[in-house]
Amino acid sequence: MPRLSVADSIRTALIGPRSRKMRTALSALGVAVGIAALTAITGIAASNQAELLAKLDALGANMIVVQPGYGPDNKPVALPETAAGMIERVTGVEQVGVLEKVPDGIGVYRNDLMPKSQGNGLTAAAASPDFLASVEGSVAKGSWFDETDRSLPVTVLGSAAAARMGITEPGVRVWIGEQWYTVIGILDSAGLAESIDASAFLGDRWAAEHVSAAEDDTIASIYVRMADGGTGEKVRDAIARAANPSSPYVQVTGLGDLAGARDTADDSLPGLAVGLAAIALLVGGIGIANTMVVAVLERRGEIGLRRALGARSGQIAGQFVAEAIVLGGLGGIAGVICGALGVVAYASIQGQAVTIPVVVLVGGPVVALVVGVIAGLYPAISAARLSPTAALRTV
Repeated sequence: MPRLSVADSIRTALIGPRSRKMRTALSALGVAVGIAALTAITGIAASNQAELLAKLDALGANMIVVQPGYGPDNKPVALPETAAGMIERVTGVEQVGVLEKVPDGIGVYRNDLMPKSQGNGLTAAAASPDFLASVEGSVAKGSWFDETDRSLPVTVLGSAAAARMGITEPGVRVWIGEQWYTVIGILDSAGLAESIDASAFLGDRWAAEHVSAAEDDTIASIYVRMADGGTGEKVRDAIARAANPSSPYVQVTGLGDLAGARDTADDSLPGLAVGLAAIALLVGGIGIANTMVVAVLERRGEIGLRRALGARSGQIAGQFVAEAIVLGGLGGIAGVICGALGVVAYASIQGQAVTIPVVVLVGGPVVALVVGVIAGLYPAISAARLSPTAALRTV
């Protein structure tokens, strides 16, 4: 028998599924359940993971703080003015925010009658308009600095600073460094960044013109937000070298143990999802294999007749493998659609953003086809080995 064309091979492969529609549907259903489980479990895990990581990031799990370190003489080593720009070039850095120093000893008080000896744990710092966005902070009441406010005697209070001074609304005045400042905003809590919560921020231009600081040492701290959440030792070392290439005395710290929790969540959830889905997919593959074995037994007469007419063993094997691929492909497409709908429904109920990895949407049908090929190999080989006389005896 001459070689079959691709079109003829496809038509031959569709004979079995089209003539046994119920069995085809049930066989494809097994793979569909596996792929749907793969898509749904992976998508739900990815959506939960994205929600968890977003909450951890909001608390500062992906934040690194760079500050001047201390040299052998136990004196701080100033960060160069180029530190922020150099850190921005480090791979994985998303945003950088700089707080500038104000002279030591500047107190932050509710009014000028408070005794200066009474410490309240509040500090003052100078910030630019883009600092709040760089640390993904938010304003609870009032507003942050704009191009005009940064040059005026106004302040924005961290949540803890406002609470300790009993301030609940903007518009009041506070006493900072022997001068009155009008409160224009109160921030939401910055999570683990307690230094932000307990600070009173001044406009950077106002501070530079009216609040003197050492000209060669203006950077108090640099807040670095990592795009991928990486805050490991290698990342910290790279940021330290970028911040001050001429000195090893740079203090680089995370904001707490949540960075480790973030890495754990980032690594463990996808592996769990894939493991559970693989089990479901295995069941679907066994279903296809079982269906194809039964098909070979039922179609011995057909196989014998085709062999007697000159069909080669490879063509017989190819027909059954192609049928298994059809079953796997149908199940894969249906499974991806059902799984994606399940993820959308779950995310809507939970109020989460829908997150389905593209590799799952594309790879689901591909995996189903591979499962179909593997599941159909043994039945196909068995069919190809049947001799025409032995097969025709069953007619």
